[in-house]
Amino acid sequence: MNIRIFKHYIRSWLTKDLDLFLSVLTENVQITECYGAQYFGKKECKKWFSHWFSSLENQVIAWEIHTQESSGEYGFFTWTFECVYNNEHTIFDGISRVKFKGDLICEIYEFEMTHKKQRPYSLKKKKQ
Repeated sequence: MNIRIFKHYIRSWLTKDLDLFLSVLTENVQITECYGAQYFGKKECKKWFSHWFSSLENQVIAWEIHTQESSGEYGFFTWTFECVYNNEHTIFDGISRVKFKGDLICEIYEFEMTHKKQRPYSLKKKKQ
């Protein structure tokens, strides 16, 4: 059940659907983005979402969930996020720790990881 709710949250960003976005949040929701911005309550979240899409060029291109775990009131999701914001293309991996209250999201903490991976100590030899 909780996984479905988080997927609706993601779909709201992919489709720029403010009503869907707000429909999965509690009134006192708290969202902390991976770079530190925080939004407390539905009203702040509505301003954030509306501002994010105030430019027609801003777009979430993809938000793919790779793994998902749910236990009690918490869900953990790893994902890759790709967007264009203020004419800048960005892609990164991350994890969200999501707390649910009934059928709604009451808290999200997001953490970011660089998308391009490297293995500096790989034992495989490079092809020449």
